[in-house]
Amino acid sequence: MKRKALKRGFNPIINQKNYRNELFNSFNHNNFNSDSIHPEDQITEENQKGFNNKIEKNEISLKENEDNGIQPMDNQVKFYFYKDEEVFQDFTIKSQKYFSNNIVLRDPLTGLLNRVLFEEETKRLDTERQLPISIIMGDVNGLKLVNDIYGHDYGDRFLVDVAAILRDSCRKEDIIARWGGDEFIILLPKTPQETAQAVVNRISENCQKRKTETIPITISLGIGTKNLPSDQIKEALKQAENDMYHKKTIENQLIRDRLFTSLKLKYWEVKKLFQKEGNTENLLYHHQLGERLLLDQQAINELLLLAALHDVGKITIPLHLLLKKEPLTLSEKLTLKRIPEISHRILQYFPNTFSIADAALSYCEWWDGSGYPRGLAKENIPMISRISSVVNSYDLMIQPRPYKNPLAPKEALTEINNQSGRQFDPEVVKSFLKIIEEKVG
Repeated sequence: MKRKALKRGFNPIINQKNYRNELFNSFNHNNFNSDSIHPEDQITEENQKGFNNKIEKNEISLKENEDNGIQPMDNQVKFYFYKDEEVFQDFTIKSQKYFSNNIVLRDPLTGLLNRVLFEEETKRLDTERQLPISIIMGDVNGLKLVNDIYGHDYGDRFLVDVAAILRDSCRKEDIIARWGGDEFIILLPKTPQETAQAVVNRISENCQKRKTETIPITISLGIGTKNLPSDQIKEALKQAENDMYHKKTIENQLIRDRLFTSLKLKYWEVKKLFQKEGNTENLLYHHQLGERLLLDQQAINELLLLAALHDVGKITIPLHLLLKKEPLTLSEKLTLKRIPEISHRILQYFPNTFSIADAALSYCEWWDGSGYPRGLAKENIPMISRISSVVNSYDLMIQPRPYKNPLAPKEALTEINNQSGRQFDPEVVKSFLKIIEEKVG
């Protein structure tokens, strides 16, 4: 009966350094008083006090199972307590099996098989009886962008979603694994290439159905098939890999266009909260100011693009923070200060916006060098950044915002002029004021 209690009465204790405190808490909140445990083994108030005294007197001993070499991935040692024996053992047989199956052989993030076990399963199933054997290899598109603008926690959730899509798209007998950072692989026994293609189509359809916050999930997928016993499975794997990279190459522009469109739609939703739709006057001021300051046509085109996308990084900021009426905390201010850097990463990712990425990063720099994120000053700030910051600042001042009433145009111009030589380039301010004066007339 005590053997049964030994198995049931083990209580996990994490972190050997603090094991006595953990034991004390565990002993007070354990489930040993179960009807399934013999009365002699149940905890009473008397033996509980005795146990607590032994903890305080350092009379509890540790004993590790020397035959067991498995350790948890975080290098903490797990111990188990049994009150009658006062012995700690690092792993039960059940724990050994758990760590073997779920840590050594599985990807800890997605729960899919890892590359080691996938290769073992491939060897096991590489028989004539399983022919034809198809392999699908997939590379997740845009993961670097996701990590760069949202952070790796969001990127991890992105990969978990991909794993769920693959599970939903495959049959029970198919073997799915995480092959590398953003690569996944599927082994399909008794599957000709046509059937594998149907699985690929199903994966693509399920990706489109999956709702994401901003960036859509897309996967470039390639297929390889072993049809004959004389064929090598590694050749099918190589074929799937080559096909995947071929698809990724020819689909690259389409994928980026789709990502860019998705980001723009999200950005415009946010932007509408601060600026009225169809604000052509803003773009007109940008264009007129660019011409007055003798920018060439390419620079004017970049200026207009910057006017439209300079703070696209706002899409990653919680909406409640952008709309907050109360004073911001230091942490919230630091979060908002990340917008230029995130905007820079987004714009740098796409060929059609790459040229304005540095200008977006410099958008919050001040003429006197007190801006952020790099503390640039005067002519070190790109000209189109200096122009756009003046025009957009004026535009924001005269429009109602969730946290501030609008200024009259004359008041806004006074504020712009007051910041000349401090926040704004004096020459840009001078030219802008002339444009407004000419308009008023």
